[in-house]
Amino acid sequence: MNYIYNIKVNMMDHLINFYEWNESDNIVNINRIVLYLVDTKDYLNILSMNVKLNNQCLEKLSLHNDMCLFTNGIDTICVKFNESGEIVKISKLMISDEMDILDDINYKNKIKLSYKITNKNNNYKFITRDEEKIIRKVSEFLDSNKHNTDIIDYLYYEWFNTTKGINKYDKLVNAIKGEFSIKHKNVYEIINLMEVKNV
Repeated sequence: MNYIYNIKVNMMDHLINFYEWNESDNIVNINRIVLYLVDTKDYLNILSMNVKLNNQCLEKLSLHNDMCLFTNGIDTICVKFNESGEIVKISKLMISDEMDILDDINYKNKIKLSYKITNKNNNYKFITRDEEKIIRKVSEFLDSNKHNTDIIDYLYYEWFNTTKGINKYDKLVNAIKGEFSIKHKNVYEIINLMEVKNV
């Protein structure tokens, strides 16, 4: 069994990378925790929080405050289970902690997990927290100003570089929901300027 000592985790109900941790997050130091090596298929399901361990498998795991680490030999994750065997919290590790773990892991100790797929959506967000904040702010601003044709026309022009179009509000909303780009940041900055002028 692989024991890992003195690592930092940021347990949340969705997965974020260590470089997005904030000072306000509940980052805790774990003195001692068990690491399990699993195959890549199991690891990806764990990463997606898409597993419910059966009772026997859950009982076999050596958990610290219902938590343990899993690795596929390339990446490492900390998870917290509820009493039903579902993953309720998850955390990436600091890069220095993860590199130490991967350097020292005993590759002979691979385990096979018994679980059901819970059909959750993959909760890994492919945008950063800042990008998520920008999208939320722009969406809320559009929603609160959807009947203000001057503002919608102006933001539509800034996004699409044209004044021509119908259903401009709907097109803006759909564009904001699309892949994050520099346009999101530009519109976000314009909205911030508008709000400052209205104070």
